[in-house]
Amino acid sequence: MVAVEAWDAWFRWRDQGLIRDLSIGDTWFRLARSLSSVEPLATRSAWERQLFDACADWRLLLDERILADAGTSRLGWPHDGLAAALNPATFVRSPFTADASFRYEAFEVTAELAVRALDNAALLAGQGQPGIHLRVGVIGLADALLQLGHAYDSEQGRRTAQDIASSLACGCLRESLRLAHERGAALALAGAPQQRRRLDQLSAALPAQAGSAGLRHACLTAIEPQRRLALLANNVADAVDPLLAHGDTQTILDGDTVRTICSPGYALTIAGRLHARHAVRRLGNELAGMSRSAQYALRNAMQGWIDQPIRYAWADPATDETIKIVTMHAGSA
Repeated sequence: MVAVEAWDAWFRWRDQGLIRDLSIGDTWFRLARSLSSVEPLATRSAWERQLFDACADWRLLLDERILADAGTSRLGWPHDGLAAALNPATFVRSPFTADASFRYEAFEVTAELAVRALDNAALLAGQGQPGIHLRVGVIGLADALLQLGHAYDSEQGRRTAQDIASSLACGCLRESLRLAHERGAALALAGAPQQRRRLDQLSAALPAQAGSAGLRHACLTAIEPQRRLALLANNVADAVDPLLAHGDTQTILDGDTVRTICSPGYALTIAGRLHARHAVRRLGNELAGMSRSAQYALRNAMQGWIDQPIRYAWADPATDETIKIVTMHAGSA
């Protein structure tokens, strides 16, 4: 219900009092149809379907301004600095089992899709001129770690977070280079030393491609709060926050309307459905002992692969009430 209320409050298309998006599928359709309009005719339909599926599966959430306005009579986004968030929680195979694993290849493909979608949106807004700064990040990282059986405050958790950041950077860079060849470069490789260093880390072949064509984007990745997108994505943890950083009661404001919904979040809901009591009990113990240093260590593990500094405000430690909520779910899972 959190996702439904967030969609209805912030992203559902209404036009002069008429509801135009009858379902969230209509929202994904108008988004995909609008952004695919700049694709070559031969591949337009297939790319539109790929974007629709990624959004409908909650793998990719695009800039909230694009979600609200794409395919409508409005065009309420700029041509530069657009954001997107990948949702690692949806890339876990066999969650809460000994065979749980992360689908890195699919994650990179979705990162490529995010860059192309934002570039398309920038072209629509900039009348053919792309912006050179994108902000592709993540939401739901802590949900993914719980499903994988990795404690947020552990070496294994930080290593997984680092691998996810590396995968994000690789997918984003690969598509940015592809777009530079297809649509033209915005700057020379020499003008983006940070991207040059990252290219060197990822593959010897990538710098050669960039050197011959230049770069499409100077900045690709950023991890920052995307609270509305996190709520829309079935209430996953925002950005790289620990689980339940915002408690279990969510308030959604829509003009004068206040909607209050109780939800333990995506990962705990899935754990309940799969009767994964062990994971929920472990989370309760982890939250009780977690300090701010755990967030610092995890961000530090990811920072080397993220273009912009991860500097948004720390989440507060879990309250006794939050830990009590988790304990309750452990009994009902």
